[in-house]
Amino acid sequence: MKKHNIMIPKPRSNFVKVECDSCKNIKVLYTYSTKPVLCPSCNAELLVNTGGQAKILGNILETLD
Repeated sequence: MKKHNIMIPKPRSNFVKVECDSCKNIKVLYTYSTKPVLCPSCNAELLVNTGGQAKILGNILETLD
């Protein structure tokens, strides 16, 4: 098999920009985070660990590559 024929799988995880619902602060989060993430200014939960892909509680603005 030649090297140019090998398919490289795309990862299911990525980074996202999330806006807090209460204070509109923007934070970059990892979608498979293992710890809950709090907003640095108002201490509201932005991300909750679920054992796999995390549940994001804020507004997702964009996905970063």
